Amino acid sequence: MKKPLAPKHPIEIIQHGHKRVDNYAWLRDENWKEFISGNLNFKNPEVKKYIDEENEYTKEATKHFEKFQEKMYAEILGRINEDDKTFPILKGDYFYYTVTVKGEDYPRHCRKKGSLEAAEEVYFDTNIEAKEHDLYILKGRSINEANTYLAYAFNTSGSMEATIKIRDLQTGKDFDYQVENSNGSYMWVGDTDIYYVERDEFSRGAKVYSFNIFEGPEKKKLIFTKPNEYSNMFMSMGQTSDKAYAVLNLASGASSAVFYHSLKGTDKEFKLFVTGDNDISYELDHWDGNFYISTNKGNAQNFQIFKVEADHDKIIDMKNWEVFVKESPSLYITDFDIYAGKLVIEANNTTTAIPELSIVDIKTKEEKKVKFQDEVYHLSMFGAYDNNSEVLRIYYQSPVQPSQDIDLNISTLEMKVVDTDIVPNYDPSLYKVRRDYAPSHDGELIPLTIITKKDFIEDGKAPAFVYAYGSYGLGMPVGFSSNFYPLVDRGFSFVVAHIRGGDEKGNDWYLKGKMHHKLNTFKDYISSCEHLIKTGYTSAGMIAANGGSAGGLLMGAVSNMRPDLFKCVIADVAFVDMINTISDETLPLTPPEWEEWGNPIKSKEDFEYMMSYSPYDNVRAQNYPNTLYNSGISDEQVTYWEPTKMVAKLRELKTDDNLLLLKMKMNAGHAGASKRYEWIEDKAFNYSFVLNCFDMLD
Repeated sequence: MKKPLAPKHPIEIIQHGHKRVDNYAWLRDENWKEFISGNLNFKNPEVKKYIDEENEYTKEATKHFEKFQEKMYAEILGRINEDDKTFPILKGDYFYYTVTVKGEDYPRHCRKKGSLEAAEEVYFDTNIEAKEHDLYILKGRSINEANTYLAYAFNTSGSMEATIKIRDLQTGKDFDYQVENSNGSYMWVGDTDIYYVERDEFSRGAKVYSFNIFEGPEKKKLIFTKPNEYSNMFMSMGQTSDKAYAVLNLASGASSAVFYHSLKGTDKEFKLFVTGDNDISYELDHWDGNFYISTNKGNAQNFQIFKVEADHDKIIDMKNWEVFVKESPSLYITDFDIYAGKLVIEANNTTTAIPELSIVDIKTKEEKKVKFQDEVYHLSMFGAYDNNSEVLRIYYQSPVQPSQDIDLNISTLEMKVVDTDIVPNYDPSLYKVRRDYAPSHDGELIPLTIITKKDFIEDGKAPAFVYAYGSYGLGMPVGFSSNFYPLVDRGFSFVVAHIRGGDEKGNDWYLKGKMHHKLNTFKDYISSCEHLIKTGYTSAGMIAANGGSAGGLLMGAVSNMRPDLFKCVIADVAFVDMINTISDETLPLTPPEWEEWGNPIKSKEDFEYMMSYSPYDNVRAQNYPNTLYNSGISDEQVTYWEPTKMVAKLRELKTDDNLLLLKMKMNAGHAGASKRYEWIEDKAFNYSFVLNCFDMLD
């Protein structure tokens, strides 16, 4: 089949005295905002025609491995327990848990009253809710304290918008209204009132409303409007551990502002708790008359926790803040909660990037460390519905150990494994995981998580699959996934590179991978691949690279810089047209992104630095690896035209005959498929693409 070639309609752009020509700007359809809500009403039929041609080409170019893809699908499915149930958690008189059923795409949310022997009540069956939709994303569900009403938020287009509904759990029926245009952040206040965040025209949270569920949103009350100085920030909402205060978190990049008000009195006005300058952030909680604040204020790059009396006059004068938990040179605080008068602190070791958990008694300041044995593991905390509970639910897993539900007593540190995921057709004794460190261009050591078969030989003959992200301070913890093993079983090493831009080794690890340090992110990835080659895990040209969103930018950048390293690249919802995107203030995410990448509109220095690596602007006439771009037409975070333009430009300029594919889903957004069996189909397609590139279709 003939490869699609997009027509060139050049436009000239002059920015800070620099002239560039964009031949494919026309692929941004004027009606693109309608796509976000699922209405594919193209203004320019040529845009639709080109996308259809690319999708058809992808279908034809991969037709020969359809049978293998079916085999891969069955293999992935064979390691999933299709009939499964989470271990119950007690809230009041009810045990809550989730059930998945073979043949169903979505989970059922269930509960039992009083005893695990009681009759099962399915209070929310996502399959029923999603029945009329190609895409259904449940963005949140929350039950009031009395266990009588459910508030849930969902989206059916793939956009960032959420619709909120209320369900009477006694009758199983929804109220006859719904809340539109929320960003998905909401909470119960008492048993019958809802707070929720409403979006502005730029899709950012702008206002907070409250309403009584028996009156509905028609009688909503405005209780907060985001001040103009915070207009570029995103907004989320929650409560303190003791449910004494409502907390509004405004964030952009690594900066934040926090507003609060008491839920115990009649004063419902949100007051400013604290505001952060660039790269200063805050997280707060409350217990027994005092606030506890985790922050990097005062050059505490690994964060420290302050304590201040819950008196507004004392709060606003930081002289009254006392250091409660000092910054550690070796531990970076990532999160904390309060249960039964104890701080439960999650942190990362800044050398090994391994998570740690500690318990600090608020009254005595005694600190206890929770010990785990594996060299590499992932830890997450559910906690408990009751914040006076001394027993918390934590989830523990490693790349070779399926997830375990553990009940941790925070007084005695006794741990009890109450449930372990059952993974069919999986034998952990066949595999090994290790943590290695790759020296980067400047001597920094990049942590690598490497998963292989136990009999893996480091002779440079094996292929490697290397995943990374490296942006926004989002670390990439590596827990268990049965999806590692179709490649590992075929001789691959499966590698996660914990590169700068994430926060695995601390806040400084993030700062050294953003703004004018962004090139470190790409150089770290390249150095990681070179280390794998040097240590015999693989060879040049034997690496499959993968990343999504900002990790897709990484894929585009390293493909431009070092195409010789890779056999193939998979770039998911890839942020590749960054100069044009970050120069367009009308796009929802652009102003908040300036703190992450720079502002190419106002700053020539920012513009020139970003131009040095922007994937779309650095495509040139050279050989490129086999490449697959996956995207969704309704993606509001990385708009569809970015990967589409990238593919068009690569087709024009690349000098090889390797595969170049665009797979544009016409019913998905940034998160991709919401149905679990469709998600498995997509994973099987990606792996089939990889194995086809390595001539390993068995």
